[in-house]
Amino acid sequence: KKGFTLMELIAVLVILAILALIVTPIVLNIVSKAKASANKRSVDAYGRSIVLAVSTYLLDKGDFPTSIDDLIIEYTGSEIICEERQLNKDSSVYLSKCTVDGEVVKDSKSDDGYYHYGKRDLTGKDYINQYGKALEKVTKKYVYVHTHKPANIDDLKIDYDGQTVNCEEKKVNSDGSVYLSKCTVDGEQILDESTDDGYYHYGAIVYRLGEQITYNGMNFYVIADSDENSDSVTMLKAEPLTVSEVNTYGAGHVNRYTNSSVGTAYNNNGYGGMAYYSSETCGYPNGSSGSRVTTGCTTDYAQSEVKYVVDTWAADKFQSSDLSVDETGYSARLITFEELTINLGYEKTNGGTLYPSSSGDTPDWLYNVKYNYSTMTPYNDSTEAVGRFNTSGYFDCRSVYDTEVGVVRPVVTLLKSAL
Repeated sequence: KKGFTLMELIAVLVILAILALIVTPIVLNIVSKAKASANKRSVDAYGRSIVLAVSTYLLDKGDFPTSIDDLIIEYTGSEIICEERQLNKDSSVYLSKCTVDGEVVKDSKSDDGYYHYGKRDLTGKDYINQYGKALEKVTKKYVYVHTHKPANIDDLKIDYDGQTVNCEEKKVNSDGSVYLSKCTVDGEQILDESTDDGYYHYGAIVYRLGEQITYNGMNFYVIADSDENSDSVTMLKAEPLTVSEVNTYGAGHVNRYTNSSVGTAYNNNGYGGMAYYSSETCGYPNGSSGSRVTTGCTTDYAQSEVKYVVDTWAADKFQSSDLSVDETGYSARLITFEELTINLGYEKTNGGTLYPSSSGDTPDWLYNVKYNYSTMTPYNDSTEAVGRFNTSGYFDCRSVYDTEVGVVRPVVTLLKSAL
């Protein structure tokens, strides 16, 4: 009768459980902090033993050691492995990314989250990285405010007070990120044997869909993202080949028909059509009347007059060393149907028409109200049709025998190094 009731026992257990929930994390946190503090002290002791070993080496050898591995370090504490170890010019030591008995030593107050012993002498690469980050901070803000890249990044004011950095190659990407190469720090060229060209690089060259690029006086638009891992970029020429270029680079098989029901070859402000077939006699030679001639006609781009024109134009306008073969197997060609549907987001509908997902999604650079132009691939639903952008910015299919096919607007793939 003098014992506890069941309810009293349950109440005591609940109180003990609550106390355990409160106290246990506190105790564990204290233990964890003590362990972290002990690990930092172990790294400090290891660092001091290296400094002592450097002094001993200088007394014995009369020269500064070239590496920590040259030293006889008298340290008997926990096993310590540091990923970053550096001997500074003043005989001091820098350690970082260390483990003590396999446990990583961290510090929430440091920039990278690791505990550091000592300070590291900055190298030329470090100064380039500092300069690049300071420049990138300004350019990204500029792109965010103005929605375009700065015309001249040398005019931007950056918050950087380190060694003097001058870079022969500087590029701002469309997202505001920066690429630097061929840099000097206080007049000394900074090299890197691990890169292809032997120079140290900060950042990477990136080209994004729709970005405008100029090469040898010609303007192009990027039609597929090219990230830091790609060495080439695929671009669509901003303007089609002119009438004189088609006649110069091709066999002259342009749209010759002048019948008013068909239109002239050059009725779109000076731009003319190039037959997407191999024979001059394809289509309706007598305008819209008479029998359609199909002999010798083809929907194969590889056998078309268009390919001959584009190839000859590319050979004349580009250095062969600048061109790169893309995933389609060509270095110069027309835009493909797949690029329009996959890369540019157009959707095919019934009736052979390809519309953007909404009226505001049609990129201005992709089409021009002055002209129509063909794609490289035949329209998917017919062996007798080619894709064509019309003057409204929509994509439809036209028979390969149609005498009013689109103009020649080439696509080229260039190595980034050429730009």
